[in-house]
Order: sequence, then C-alpha cells, then structure tokens
Amino acid sequence: MAVAHDDPIGMTSGATATSRYDVAVVEPDPRYRMRLGTQLAGAAQFESIEELVQHLRPGRPVVAVFGPSVAVPLGFQQVQRLVAAYPELGAVFAVAEVSAPVLQAALRAGARDTVAAGDAATMVQAVARVGDLLHDSTASRVPAVVESRANPGRLTVVFSTKGGVGKSTIAINIAVAMARRTDERVALVDADLHFGDIGVLLGIPPQTTITDAAASIQFADAEMLGTMLTRHESGVYVLPAPAEAVLGIALPPEELVGVCSALQSFCGQVIVDTPTAFDDSILALLEAADEILLVGGMDIPSVKNLKIGMQALDLAAIAGPKLHLVLNRANTQVKLDVREIEQVLGLRAEFPIPSDIAVPISVNAGQPVVAQDPKSPATRAMEHIAVTLLGADVAASSKKRRGRKQQ
Repeated sequence: MAVAHDDPIGMTSGATATSRYDVAVVEPDPRYRMRLGTQLAGAAQFESIEELVQHLRPGRPVVAVFGPSVAVPLGFQQVQRLVAAYPELGAVFAVAEVSAPVLQAALRAGARDTVAAGDAATMVQAVARVGDLLHDSTASRVPAVVESRANPGRLTVVFSTKGGVGKSTIAINIAVAMARRTDERVALVDADLHFGDIGVLLGIPPQTTITDAAASIQFADAEMLGTMLTRHESGVYVLPAPAEAVLGIALPPEELVGVCSALQSFCGQVIVDTPTAFDDSILALLEAADEILLVGGMDIPSVKNLKIGMQALDLAAIAGPKLHLVLNRANTQVKLDVREIEQVLGLRAEFPIPSDIAVPISVNAGQPVVAQDPKSPATRAMEHIAVTLLGADVAASSKKRRGRKQQ
C-alpha cells in the first residue's frame, strides 16, 4: 500500500524534499520499503509500479527509487516501459549488491543510476543528482497542451513500395501545410524504425521516439503521450523514429495502431510516414487509415512496384476509395507519360507534384519547402494535397480566420 500524502507523490518534507521534483520508493517487500523510505526521508512509498503510476502527473519530475525486489528480469522490463511512458521520471535502482550484470540490466531498463541499498549517503546523492537533471530537462521542454476531442482526428498514411521517391519530404510538407491552414493540432509520426528521416529533415533531436510511445501505451493516457511529442517551429507536433537503427526491432500491429489512435484522440490530423515494406504492422496501419497517399516516381521500377503493392492491398481488401496516387516529379521528361502510368495502374494520378529545384534546396537547408518557398510549384502542389485532405470547408474557414487576423 502507498503511504498517504496530500500532494501527488508525497514530497512534503525531509532530506529529499524539494519543490523541484518528487521522490518515490517502489518496493513490494515492506521491510525493504520501510528501510528505503527512512533513508530517503519524505519520499512516498509504493508497493508496486502500478500503484506509483496512479499518483504521477504530467510535467512534474519524479525520481523513482526501485528496491531490490524490483531488480529482477520482469521488474527491469516494467521499469523500461515506465521510463518510456513518462519522460519526467528518473529511475534509480537500489540493489542488494551492485554487480556488472545488474548494472547492465538497469542501464538497459533506462535507469539513471544504480546504488547499493545499504549505502544511504550515496543513494541521497544519486537522487539529488537525477532530480536536478530531471528538473532542468523538464523546465526546458515545451509541454504539449492536450485536450481530448469529441471525435477522433483523421489518420493519413503516406506509403510507397519503393524508396527514393520523396515520400518523407511529401509527408513533412503536407503536415506543415495542414498546420498552416487549420487551428487543429497536426501530428507527424515517423514509423520507419530503421531508416526514418523525419527527425533529421526537420532538425529535431529524437529525445522521445515512436518506440518510446509504443512502449508507453499500457501506462500512458493521451495527456502523457502529448508530452512525448516535439513541437516543430511550423506548429507540427512530431514523433520521430529512433536516431540509430536497431536490427530486428519491430512494433507489433496493436502498438503501432495504438499510438496513432491515441494521437487521434487529441489531434485533428495525424500524418504517418512509413517504411517501404509490407508487414503485419504496416498492413494494420493501412487498414486503420482514413486516407492513404501512395507515392510513386516517373520510372519503370517504381511503376512496377506500385502495381504489385496495389495488387497486395486488393488481396487484403485494404484501401479502395481511400487510396490516392501521388506522382512525384510528374513533369519530368523521361519518355514515360502520366497517362500511361494511370492506365497501367488503373488509378488516376490525383496528386501530381512537379519537379522543382526548390525541394532539394529546402531539404539541404533543413526547412519544409512549403515554408521556405511558398510560391514554388512543388509548394502549390503539396498545399493542394493538404487542402483536399483537410476538406475545402475547413481550409476555407481557416484561411478566412487568418485573413481577419491580418487586417
């Protein structure tokens, strides 16, 4: 059972008490729990991680000291998911004996420090150090304002069956164009775990990523998930992919779709950039999508892959009227006409994007082309996609609101 306190975690007095952060002890064994609570005077005491979660609040730094009974394989796994769910939480393990295997397991679980349970002085120092780091990090973070929506936001998946066709650039610019035309929140998610470029293209360091968000699903609510997004200067809320690819990593379908569904609960538009491969998770995401932008290029291999991809979607009874063909560099003179591609695919090229030098210039500058060069042909084409997905009425009303503000 938790020790009763008036404030959320119970940091009111004692050696570890501070207005900068809270301190909690998590330990199933009452003897260990009492001993750690005594060493960390003023810390709240909890019997389980689930009990601790009920008392956490977004934006408030918490140093959680996990006792020896938690320092087991299942406990390390639970702490790893908890740390991913709550960026403001810093984990410290208090173990019976500090050994290399324990240190390695704690590090993998996301712990900030590992100390001997009997070394009170070292433990107090570790808690203070981690608490100060958490406070400084939280103070510098701009929290996302999260309000639940009456109806779920729209989910748009940007997909391609071939790399190098500009899929990520298109996803970014559509999201930015949307954010400039609507008052609703727009989220941009990078679901390419191995080669995701959204963070790099926008100059956003991946402090919390889609894998963190997926790991947090069992603990986090919409408000907590909102704190894991990074707000780009364009107004888009970004959930990037990991900065370093980890071989063999994959998100189960329920976790990937779960992250997007949670974002839809407080974002009007959710744009997802995906890898160029079919697997169960991507198929589940495509099935959950409200709209699918199928991106291709003006070359035979791209058209061939598009045809195969469309056949696969047909076999899985996915897409149908929500499938929209986006042809990048559609005006390129390569002895292949847009009409020929439409005939081969049996699908109208609803959104052609012209070849435009402004695009690579903006990419190298780390800026979306719709923001850097508003009058370029590529910008106009991608704004047309954004307006179509938003709906003409929404876009028009937003444009009128901006016009009134400028008067």
